Amino acid sequence: MSQIKGFIISIIIVIITFVISAVAAGYLADFIGVWKKPVIGSVAASCVVIAGYVTAPSYKQLASATWLIIGAIAAWVLSSTSPYPEDHPTLMPLYLTYASGFITLLLCMIWHKKHANK
Repeated sequence: MSQIKGFIISIIIVIITFVISAVAAGYLADFIGVWKKPVIGSVAASCVVIAGYVTAPSYKQLASATWLIIGAIAAWVLSSTSPYPEDHPTLMPLYLTYASGFITLLLCMIWHKKHANK
């Protein structure tokens, strides 16, 4: 029962992390004056994968990979329904989001492998 409770708390934390990181990245990108969509996607993808890894009570690698897949599907859905006029007909923000999430997942796997035996 404690595993289920731990994963429910992990899910809630990951969703809150997604919202906060996306909003913060949007404000930062706007402040700097760069195109917001790639920044928001990349930062949110990394934060979601890290939060999924850190907050999972067990099966941390599987949890972070699962969040990467869920995030990739969400990014694909969100990228096709953007109401902003500054969006260009390109998939670059989506590819940067995928790359950021995947690189973060690789870093989590390396971290896990280095620190699992300690």
